[in-house]
Amino acid sequence: MPTLTVEYTTDAERIELERAIAYVQEMRRLGTTAAHGTVLEACETFALGTGRRLLRDNLAATVQARADLEKKSPGGGPKGDTAGR
Repeated sequence: MPTLTVEYTTDAERIELERAIAYVQEMRRLGTTAAHGTVLEACETFALGTGRRLLRDNLAATVQARADLEKKSPGGGPKGDTAGR
């Protein structure tokens, strides 16, 4: 079986990556084990519940990491940074 190597900088980032991998694995498992005719419903339900929670937690962790960075360096981060918008 192939392996995946992932680089991360903090334990929080590692946990986020592990959760994302677990999410994909569970979605695949649901897709292969759901009863005939229920695959889409099972996967949508999982995506809307667990997927939404995963995204919300990732967003919160990203915002918290930025806040922590700004605490460490009071002048940190460019003002008016709109990268990715």
